[in-house]
Amino acid sequence: MGRVILCETIPAKTSYIFPNTKIEVFSYEELCFYVYNNIALISEEHIGVTIFHWIETELKLPELAQKLREIKQKDTTDLTDLLTTILTFKEYYTIPEIKGFILQIERMKGLTPPQYRKLQADGFLRYRKYLKAAAIYDEILEQYPDLQNDKLLGAIYHNRAVALANNFELKDAAESYLKAYGYTKNNSSIYEYLLIMATMKERSDIEVLAKHYDVEEMVEPIYGAIQDAEADVTGSPIYHSMEKAMFHYEKNNLTDFNKRMDIVIERLKTDFRAQTG
Repeated sequence: MGRVILCETIPAKTSYIFPNTKIEVFSYEELCFYVYNNIALISEEHIGVTIFHWIETELKLPELAQKLREIKQKDTTDLTDLLTTILTFKEYYTIPEIKGFILQIERMKGLTPPQYRKLQADGFLRYRKYLKAAAIYDEILEQYPDLQNDKLLGAIYHNRAVALANNFELKDAAESYLKAYGYTKNNSSIYEYLLIMATMKERSDIEVLAKHYDVEEMVEPIYGAIQDAEADVTGSPIYHSMEKAMFHYEKNNLTDFNKRMDIVIERLKTDFRAQTG
């Protein structure tokens, strides 16, 4: 989950899976880490009967489960009460960290609807749920066409482009990066725009574009990044599977070719399901 987590409590035999991100946690410590780092992706409905039962039966923490049930039954309960109860049951986080967590929740309550939705989309983007993230960015842009916040719009378009690029929608991603740059003049957006364009146009065209945006110094790093990416791809397992499949195709061994292509396709399906799940 992004860092080494030392577990002092008994790990669960069966994981708990958060319904919107499909992230699995197997211990109290992993549960705390997920909660602490994904406030925007957790709603009050996620902290209910199912997770209480899992905490009690799988984590063997009946006291925590009972505390949560009692809090949930109160009319004045909000999400902050439930989440801080989980985080403070054992000393996984320090007191200053807990105070920072509560402050972050309070700040989120002051966000406008488009700001809050962007935060959720960013969370899905972080977990490589590219289709879901892109859909939320599009929803924000459609629902708030008169949004007067250049910084927010630039961030939405930039992150939307990241999601689209990872889903190989390169033309739309390039346009989104360019819109982001138009709002913020952030060099990271124009760099990513030129990087995508470099995969579709000649180097001379990229040099002209770089000069137009007064970022000629980006050209060499862009082509260096492309070379590194090509090296990464040729070293990937799926690339080797494709190579082996094509070897059998060229030898007219269609049975072996079909078997290997089935494996490749299944891997791609698995990756796609992970995005949409």
